Amino acid sequence: MNQLTRRRWNVFFRQKRAWVGLGAFLVLFFFSMTAELWSNSRPLALKYEGHWFFPAVIHYPPATFGITDSFVVDFKALKTERAVFAVNPWDPYEQLSEVMAPPSAAHWLGTDSLGRDVTARLIYGTRVSLSYGLMFWLLCFSLGITVGMIQGYLGGGLDFIAERIKELIEVLPFLSVVILVNGLMKSDSFMITLVVVVFFSWSTIASQLRAQVLSLRQREFCEAARAAGAGRGRIIFTHILPNALTPILTLTPFTVSSGIATLAILDYLGFGLSPPTPSLGELLQQGRTYIQNASWLLIMPTVMLSWMLISINLIGESLRDAFDPRK
Repeated sequence: MNQLTRRRWNVFFRQKRAWVGLGAFLVLFFFSMTAELWSNSRPLALKYEGHWFFPAVIHYPPATFGITDSFVVDFKALKTERAVFAVNPWDPYEQLSEVMAPPSAAHWLGTDSLGRDVTARLIYGTRVSLSYGLMFWLLCFSLGITVGMIQGYLGGGLDFIAERIKELIEVLPFLSVVILVNGLMKSDSFMITLVVVVFFSWSTIASQLRAQVLSLRQREFCEAARAAGAGRGRIIFTHILPNALTPILTLTPFTVSSGIATLAILDYLGFGLSPPTPSLGELLQQGRTYIQNASWLLIMPTVMLSWMLISINLIGESLRDAFDPRK
């Protein structure tokens, strides 16, 4: 890390909004990624016939607990010596008879139209959204950086073909293609939805990097490296890419938030993840349908989605201010 990069990171961490955004994001990230510890119908630990078991993190066959007439274990009805459940003892897929029950001591944020605990689905849905957003960022940047580097450094026919592909992607109707692909493949799984959305989103990163590479490849330090006998790979990965990625870094938080928002929109419209996957967009859709009778179904996912997007955008704005080359 050179002196300029250290100075930029110091500027980033001196901003209050950076700390607010990081703190809010890390809280969401921690609780959602450890969701089994906070919301689970399986006990965190139980003592059965003198032995300790940990069903929340380890799967045990029913025969372990003397059950031979069922493929699942009802741990709440199982007679144990001791059992420790999560603070919210409900699973996001567990359907109860209490349909659209208002918030109470038993269900902190009420239940949805199928009797599922909203708190559980909110925590697990947040994990799905964050995972989707981070994977969306990783794939978009991997593809966009690769194509942008090839375009900017090699140019010629490859650059022309890539530009035409990007133009084609920009004119295709995004939502219609998602619906068409899901219909043809008869699947709306996490990975298929992710791949289709990434297909329409990498071109911006590629264009940004292409512009950076076109500017850097004729700079004096690249010419000096060529004169010294450096190969193409050394010039790209040692001299061009590190300098080209600095402005692209500021797009990272906005790309993550874009992925999260896109998934929420698709789930809200019914073209996202397949049910019964926990989803903030699916909760929003239920909230819109039952807004007069169950307002909590709309309020809580709205708050959670706003929390995620605002915290990530605060980080992004702080990064942009710190890494702005004009400052």
